[in-house]
Amino acid sequence: MRLFTAIDIPDSLRNDLAALQGADASAVRWSDPEQFHVTLRFIGDVSEEPSRRLSGYEELLGEVDVAPVRCRPYGLDVLPSRRSPRVLMLGLERTDSMMALYNAVSDALEAEGLAPEDRTYRPHVTIARLDDADRDAVHDFLCAHSNQSFPTFEAEQFVLYESTRTPDGAIHKPLASYPLRP
Repeated sequence: MRLFTAIDIPDSLRNDLAALQGADASAVRWSDPEQFHVTLRFIGDVSEEPSRRLSGYEELLGEVDVAPVRCRPYGLDVLPSRRSPRVLMLGLERTDSMMALYNAVSDALEAEGLAPEDRTYRPHVTIARLDDADRDAVHDFLCAHSNQSFPTFEAEQFVLYESTRTPDGAIHKPLASYPLRP
């Protein structure tokens, strides 16, 4: 059982991002728009004692006490870098409220034994995986959409998901949702 926590995005943003996807790029694996989300923390495989670990995570995540998060997209970009693009994404600003939620979720998961994250948190929505995509084509795509703006939205909850890998990509199933305090 693979788990992660995330913020869901509104349908209007989901539709805007889906409209960017095209079938003409052979080295691009477009993400299913129904699976779009902003990952908070990837938990990973909990195959050892899954029911005990899951209930521990659920209990501690239920104690997260953070206000709703204003999510401000800043534009399209790639991860990990423009020299070595692997993921096409919509980046979100690391606002104080976003970081408060990320830190609270991380603290809860680490209290249950999850190792601390060793990378800087970069909130984003994955639009596509760029297996062996041509860097020039990726650059051209980013330039063509550099002036496109995306709506700010407010996250009023976060979700614990189970992720199942399939030949057609991952399928995310919500296990629990946690409201953020008003």
